[in-house]
Amino acid sequence: MSDFIENETLFTEFEHYAVKNVIPFFSKETRKKFETYFYELNKWNKKFNLISFKNIRDLVYRHFCDSLYSAKAISDILTVYRLSIYSKRKRKREGAGRKQKSAESAFKVADLGTGSGMPGIPVKIALPCIKLTLIESITKKCRFLNNINNKLGFNTEILNKRAEEIGQNTSYRQQYDFILSRAVSKLSPNLEISIPLLKIGGYFIVHKTKKSAESSKDGLQSAENALKHLGAKLERTIYYNLPEYESDYCILIFKKHKDTPANFPRKSGIPEKNPL
Repeated sequence: MSDFIENETLFTEFEHYAVKNVIPFFSKETRKKFETYFYELNKWNKKFNLISFKNIRDLVYRHFCDSLYSAKAISDILTVYRLSIYSKRKRKREGAGRKQKSAESAFKVADLGTGSGMPGIPVKIALPCIKLTLIESITKKCRFLNNINNKLGFNTEILNKRAEEIGQNTSYRQQYDFILSRAVSKLSPNLEISIPLLKIGGYFIVHKTKKSAESSKDGLQSAENALKHLGAKLERTIYYNLPEYESDYCILIFKKHKDTPANFPRKSGIPEKNPL
């Protein structure tokens, strides 16, 4: 009983933080899905060690809250997109009463190296209309992803493959509007794997600590050559803090502005061993 009360209190705090700082729309259904994800992840993690966290507060704040900043980044970009579309339609004098498709439903999002489903699953919970693909090379993690996909009632595509292979597959190459990643150490190899999957005008959203983003070895300075080769630019950096953590965090948002040459990404292992 005490665990139940503790968890209820924690989720109420989480909801208040999310509404105040990240996403203003947090319905009862949103909370219910986060609770389902929380309990299933805890249960499976005892058997398969899917994700590292110190305690339940660490899981909720370090992982759930952090993931939601990708949802905020997407939502902000879509707001600009909707305003642009509205302005164009107004100029063309299209009928004001005509029903329009939800902007989110037209967008395809892929989470690269998703692991236990972050940031992709929290983003899908927050923005249910997006079309989500979860990409993960480890089979046991994909089993969990299929389970939670069914539990949450999502129609998410789950690919048990290496990202380098997908990037050279015409079914996936240049098909996505957003690529997400939290499992980022060195930036350059991840750019090489991710940018080919994006449509021109698409965004690669990367979670980093402020310290690692500014690192000359693994951060933005090391990625300048890769960006030139791949046809992308840094569009924006969002800085934020998480409750109970001293580190400063950030999201790097890269935008693809031209076609990526056909020879990228290179074969598995090469981007990491020999970064651009």
